[in-house]
Amino acid sequence: HISFTFGGFLPMAELNDRFGSFGTVGGNFGVKTSKNRYWGIRASLITGADVQVDGLLSNLLTESGEIIDNEGDVASIKVSGRGGMFGAHLGKIISLNSSNPNSGLLIRGGLGSLHHKIRYDFTENHITQLEEPYLQGYDRLTWGYYASAFVGYWHMDEDQRVNFFVGLTGFVAQTFPLRTTNFDTGIPDVDPRFDGGIGIELGWVLHVYERAPREFWY
Repeated sequence: HISFTFGGFLPMAELNDRFGSFGTVGGNFGVKTSKNRYWGIRASLITGADVQVDGLLSNLLTESGEIIDNEGDVASIKVSGRGGMFGAHLGKIISLNSSNPNSGLLIRGGLGSLHHKIRYDFTENHITQLEEPYLQGYDRLTWGYYASAFVGYWHMDEDQRVNFFVGLTGFVAQTFPLRTTNFDTGIPDVDPRFDGGIGIELGWVLHVYERAPREFWY
């Protein structure tokens, strides 16, 4: 099956020091066997996270707390957290209804790669300090590995039309800064981090069903 997924998360541990709540959007490719075992791969984008970092861009601010662009105008900058999760997962579907054994409780675990950073959007004039190669001193790019868990309901329509899953999910991650120094604070960023999150995930599933073998009688 191919799934289109949407989620909403609350950050935990050190991820909560950097970001507020955030959303995810992504896709899965998976297989459910005839014995209701489940395995697959997934990719999700982290988007829309509120940034809550002390001293962010402090070295670029004027006395009135503004940033001036290359043309001498007050810059309008949108700051948000972005990232991605890529990995594999496996699990089991426990049937709750004998009339539809393909649906039921889905328990799933996964492992993979996680990265996140701070994104700066400005659409008017250039701001040299927030463009390459200087941007690397402000984006807090971080990468590591995660373990995840999901518990929810998996539904496969007997008419092969409405297929979805929804449930609670969470992850924990060991991550590492990929930038050695933050230009705005002047503080080296080298310590490993313990990040995490908990939320709700919904997936709309498109199934490709295995065709039954054709039999010929003579």
